[in-house]
Amino acid sequence: MKRINALLLTVILTLSVFSAPLAALAQNGDSDVAATINGVEISRQQFMEHLEAEYGYYALRDLIERELIRQRAESLQITVDETEFNQTYELIASQFGGPMGLQLVLLQNGLSEEQFKDQIRFSLLVSALTRAEVEVTEEQLLQWFEANRASYDQPLAVEVSHILVDSEELAKDLLAQLEAGADMAALAQEHSLDPGSAYQGGYLGMITMGLTVPEFEETAFSLEPGAFGIAESVYGWHIITVHSKQEAKAAEYAEIADRVADDYRKAQALDVQSYLQKLEQEADVQVIWQP
Repeated sequence: MKRINALLLTVILTLSVFSAPLAALAQNGDSDVAATINGVEISRQQFMEHLEAEYGYYALRDLIERELIRQRAESLQITVDETEFNQTYELIASQFGGPMGLQLVLLQNGLSEEQFKDQIRFSLLVSALTRAEVEVTEEQLLQWFEANRASYDQPLAVEVSHILVDSEELAKDLLAQLEAGADMAALAQEHSLDPGSAYQGGYLGMITMGLTVPEFEETAFSLEPGAFGIAESVYGWHIITVHSKQEAKAAEYAEIADRVADDYRKAQALDVQSYLQKLEQEADVQVIWQP
């Protein structure tokens, strides 16, 4: 999540520098006049000179960086993964309450959706390049795998749903209904006091030890798939059912070598600014324009 927030901030700050003056230029069309104030004209030439003086340096830096990235991506044959782009865009939108919320943020910052998407693609491309540039040996990957094994081993987990109520009497009544064939999702939506899962029919998904209160876990991990149980915790009474179980399994490096390599590269990659500086130092960049 932090990476997405940082990406979003970068996108907005980068684009908002240019959005207002460029929007004005677009509205002006081919006219020689950029604006009038009480009948006094501001010419297109005045506007362009001011635009260049105020934003020229930033615009040129952006163009240089984009060309450096384009050339490097072409030489390494790196492209933006469309699945990653779509997931990133949807995640950003979700942080603002969905597409409509994101559109409001873009409007407030004077950005178009296409500008926003373009900058996301650019940021993801830079990120992909920083990872691709990391040199790594098989020995380093094996050492990384062993040092971070806990992140790769498959833990014991159960897929659960629950209904949270405030009395043992109601809990036992609902349990009896479920054992008689009642629909768990319908009962959860009607009775559960857990707002985070009630609208999903009580579904919590896969949980591992340590994620919920001990009383809940003791019951959940003792149940066989399809069975029901009751647990009392500080939150109230839980009617729990287990949909499936995932047995603990030690990770095999050969089975997840690509994932390990990607994780290693992400951890070792340069940050964006350091990477751009590196590319510029290696390139023949001649800035001719002067403000």
